[in-house]
Amino acid sequence: MTTGAGAPALEQALVASTPALVCVIAGDGRFLLFNPALERSTGWRAEEVLGRSFYEVLAVPHEAALAREFVEDAVRTGVADAQEGDWLDRWGGVRRVSLLTSVVHDEHGRPTGVACVGVDVTDQRREARLREAAASDPLTGLQNRTALLAALSAELRSGAVGTDVLFCDLDRFKAANDTHGHDVGDQLLVAVAERLRALVDRDDVVARLGGDEFVVLLRRGGAGRLSALREAVDAELARPFETAHGCVLLGASVGAALGAAGDDPERLLAAADRHMYGIKSRRRERRRVPEPR
Repeated sequence: MTTGAGAPALEQALVASTPALVCVIAGDGRFLLFNPALERSTGWRAEEVLGRSFYEVLAVPHEAALAREFVEDAVRTGVADAQEGDWLDRWGGVRRVSLLTSVVHDEHGRPTGVACVGVDVTDQRREARLREAAASDPLTGLQNRTALLAALSAELRSGAVGTDVLFCDLDRFKAANDTHGHDVGDQLLVAVAERLRALVDRDDVVARLGGDEFVVLLRRGGAGRLSALREAVDAELARPFETAHGCVLLGASVGAALGAAGDDPERLLAAADRHMYGIKSRRRERRRVPEPR
């Protein structure tokens, strides 16, 4: 291991053998230490970078100014917070690094630089993004059917009290989509998703099953909350939606089902779907009945 200054043998051995990415950056941005794990991760050899600027070697260009500000603030204040960001390897590839940082002091106790101890989390973050993509609706960012059923199944198996669902089918969406085009249709679906998210608690799940069907899983429901939320969803989706083609009125038919420990998630979802369909059918029948003269 090459360093810019001498270090006790035990500390030097630890820095050389650890799998953590370790470097020390002076207040002016120069590398003072660059350990073997960091060499393996980035492809740079310590002798190539010691004395060179961190902002020219590892910093992603559009983040260099923020990195410089972080180091300068740390030296000025004596405080360096944990960070997560992107570092470049010598071939221009980007590695995601999670860092613990601390301020380095000289023999007089004055802050002179920043020590970084990091872990390369590129693969973990990539896998997390893939899992999230597999569980979410690409248009709205809501959970998809697979993720909803997994969450619903887990809740029902756990015996949680008040695991209930709302099943929402938009009214007049097909007409709006056919009249104004798919771009407006997509805009409407995103707006519906945002309104539903705003009505529920953080622990609840909002999902899009496909088309114009949405489901809300209440993790702490009960008949009272389920009824109140159903009315709120009904009212919220009846409000006009602003689009590039002006105001669009949709509305929704909203069914509900109360869950209990041990229920089958598919059957609970189907029960809410049947309730929704019954409401939609009754509304259609009322529209067919002529007004009395």
